Amino acid sequence: MIDTGLNVWTLASVLTALYTLYGVAQGWWNASLGKRRRLIRAYRRIAPYVRHEYVTQHFGELAWEHKQTVRKYGANGGDDESDVVLDDVELTVRTWPLGLLGYLVTWCNEGDEVLMYSLTTGTRLFRPRVSVGPHRITLRKKPLAALPDPDPHDIGPWHELGARRFRYAEQHYFGNPGGYLQWAVGVSDAGTPLAPPIGCEGNTWATPEVAAYRRAARINSVLIVGPAIDLDSVLPRSIAPDLDTVRLLELRYPARVALTSKYHSVRRPIRRWISRNKDV
Repeated sequence: MIDTGLNVWTLASVLTALYTLYGVAQGWWNASLGKRRRLIRAYRRIAPYVRHEYVTQHFGELAWEHKQTVRKYGANGGDDESDVVLDDVELTVRTWPLGLLGYLVTWCNEGDEVLMYSLTTGTRLFRPRVSVGPHRITLRKKPLAALPDPDPHDIGPWHELGARRFRYAEQHYFGNPGGYLQWAVGVSDAGTPLAPPIGCEGNTWATPEVAAYRRAARINSVLIVGPAIDLDSVLPRSIAPDLDTVRLLELRYPARVALTSKYHSVRRPIRRWISRNKDV
């Protein structure tokens, strides 16, 4: 005779266990591989002059917001077309921490249109493949030398090296293939891997040193700049968020948090049981 009651309870236990495992697997996916894919897709959907609300729809609530003054190219100051006027404008800078993966930063005008935005990777688990004009590069993986040498007639590259902070940024312009935008790539201490521009002193850094650094340093930040922004007023500091601000945010791995919670939930009753038995 078959015990149908036992089979029903066994089936229910199996289904419950499978449902629990599915929930655990789904949570892990959403917090790791799935999250990386969503962030990369969201990043590829933004562009200069999109609305701030559009960015929040894809990346959620931001963490930091402040004002920053930059320079924009204005109308010519006279009849000579070579006369260039630079106007100071105040932009709203907003920063999103992408979990443990990195940071997204936008610079918006008074109409809340995005004029610039940057992406920084902060872990080896996040290596997004992004566009730099007509080129496709992988952050954390590709060195600066994977892109063409910066035009010596252009401004830059920019570099800063202090007692504990450093930044490097270079400009690339590709005309129509790059959407007539300015593309800046670089290395920041807010991202990884870390590669300080050792050897630069002030604004003097010879061409051989720059070439050697470009071969060794891997890109961890990319900045897309809309037309009319003077890069001298934003680089190299705006290639990524300010490390002194973002490093104070405590971020933990979801899997580690779950395991730690389970460990303490099991440990507490065991310690109470041991304590009671010691008193007997």
